[in-house]
Amino acid sequence: MATRQAAGAGPFTFLRNRASSRPHFKRGPKLVVIVALVVVAVLGAASAWAIQYDNHTIDVLPASTVIGGVDVGGLHYQAAVDKVRAAVEAPLHQPIHVSADGFSANTTAWDMGLQVDVPTAVRKAMTSNHAGNVYQRAWRRFRGNGRRNIALSPDWKSGMSASLLDQAKKAVAVAPKSARLDTSSGFVKIFPDVDGRALDTEKAKSILTEGVKHGNKQIQLPVIHTKAAVQQDAFATVILVRTGENKLYLYKNGSLAKTYQVATGRPEFPTPTGTFKVVSKQTNPTWHNPHSSWSTTMPETIGPGPDNPLGTHALALSAAGILIHETPDVGSIGTSASHGCIRMRGGDELDLFNQVPNGTTVVILSAGAPVARSAAPSPASAAQNAAVNY
Repeated sequence: MATRQAAGAGPFTFLRNRASSRPHFKRGPKLVVIVALVVVAVLGAASAWAIQYDNHTIDVLPASTVIGGVDVGGLHYQAAVDKVRAAVEAPLHQPIHVSADGFSANTTAWDMGLQVDVPTAVRKAMTSNHAGNVYQRAWRRFRGNGRRNIALSPDWKSGMSASLLDQAKKAVAVAPKSARLDTSSGFVKIFPDVDGRALDTEKAKSILTEGVKHGNKQIQLPVIHTKAAVQQDAFATVILVRTGENKLYLYKNGSLAKTYQVATGRPEFPTPTGTFKVVSKQTNPTWHNPHSSWSTTMPETIGPGPDNPLGTHALALSAAGILIHETPDVGSIGTSASHGCIRMRGGDELDLFNQVPNGTTVVILSAGAPVARSAAPSPASAAQNAAVNY
């Protein structure tokens, strides 16, 4: 014990006691300071990294970005635009040949209005690059998050195909030509009808749209063949009467089928010239008094029968009061002897009657001076008077 006490009273006793009497500096605050300094350093470094990384990647699309089916990950804006244009837009500028009867033109899907806005799609894909603060943006891109798949397909710009269709419509259009009868030679010649054509506008628009949409390189537009107002069939049967010559010509389908001798009007009652129609076919017709100077004492009508001056058959023309009829006065055939009507022998009239439908065209031309009868019979009855003079 004495030894320990003596040791405690040695030369270092004072120093130990001095040290024990001074206040101790605690380790906790020191650690906090050190940690804070480390955190500040780390945050500073992280901030510097985040800012630098953000600056280098903010205009770069994430590696998982697809636009219109095209992988553009890791590309800058313009590079992405160029790559998508090459894959999606370029085909829209390929030539397309559009044709129709009488029309031919080259165009493209783009010119027809099937277009795509690539820059807008790329800008849309880059929009999220700017979302959040610098730390969020940098961390998100660093981790490779934010997969983006931007749909992009060509869309129609309205009205851009109208110009081409209008050109086609004008080029295709051909008016139909009606069949016509030419008698400039004094005889009948028939010029057949010619079909016209027109663009089937509604179908053409649909076919053009669908063809462009499906990438067709050849597109044929539909054409309607329009019919003429007057078809050649309208002249399947034609009657030509040449006064002066006093002959009737029957044409079938443009060819002369038969020729008949007839009587036509006297100079004071000429058969009218022009183009007319057969308006009715009459069997056992009734004669009506024309109230001319020679018929003032005649009955108002003479009914069907053996005394009828019109015979048993007659063709009424659209020229007022003019008939092609049978006559009992056969001696007048070949002369200008009637009251304007066209007289025929009984057998000839029946033959003609059976070959001529209603609506038949009748052309009456002057082919010379009237031919007077050498001697007209003296009628002994009203019926004979009508037969000689009508």
